[in-house]
Amino acid sequence: MNVLVLGGNGATGYHVVKQLLKNSVNVKTIVRNTEKLKSLGNQENLEIITDSILDMEITKLSAVLYDVDAVVSCLGHNITFAGIWGKPHRLVTDAIKKIHESIKLKETKKVTKLILMNTTACLDVDEQEKFTSAEMIAIAIMRFLLPPQKDNEQAVNYVKHFIGKNDQDIEWVIVRPDTLANEEEVTYYTVHNSLLRSPVFNSGRTSRINVGNFIMSLLCDNEQWEKWRYRMPVIYNVVKL
Repeated sequence: MNVLVLGGNGATGYHVVKQLLKNSVNVKTIVRNTEKLKSLGNQENLEIITDSILDMEITKLSAVLYDVDAVVSCLGHNITFAGIWGKPHRLVTDAIKKIHESIKLKETKKVTKLILMNTTACLDVDEQEKFTSAEMIAIAIMRFLLPPQKDNEQAVNYVKHFIGKNDQDIEWVIVRPDTLANEEEVTYYTVHNSLLRSPVFNSGRTSRINVGNFIMSLLCDNEQWEKWRYRMPVIYNVVKL
């Protein structure tokens, strides 16, 4: 299997790359800064492409995607002043749109799997998820003040409505971790159809390495993919007693 990871040098994307390599998956990743990936060493099944996904020509990206079976987007906005309020405001959405357009140019007509890492702050209306009045106010403020929230919502909307469930070239899953945390080892975690707790007032915890493990299982286990295809699973760490 050949997988393209966007944001492979990020805090979560790095774990996705490591988990896939550990399971003998061939990985390509497009990053602007390769420093963090140097810790992985020289591995035959890792190809690092130094570029910006938003700056790449569609034809070049399509060539990168030619032999790719799946694309994983772990893109996100850095938690800095420039990362939150600076450009690009639509990093995730525009990257997904570009991937979609590039896949359409592929001459090979096999289905490409797409995994979008998102957030529990974006609801799955198909599961009839709703915010309380207080949550709606908080999210509206976040949407107005924090461009990443709006970007995440627009990315979900693009995948669900512009790609949809009838695209002959793409199948997708939107993975929603709760508050992300750093852990050294994979621990017990649970995956659910919809939210179990308020992402605003009672958020849970999801370690980045567990997100990487779940994404790896989606791509390497056909039963897992069939179970979650066209859905927005929520992943929580199991709380230690």
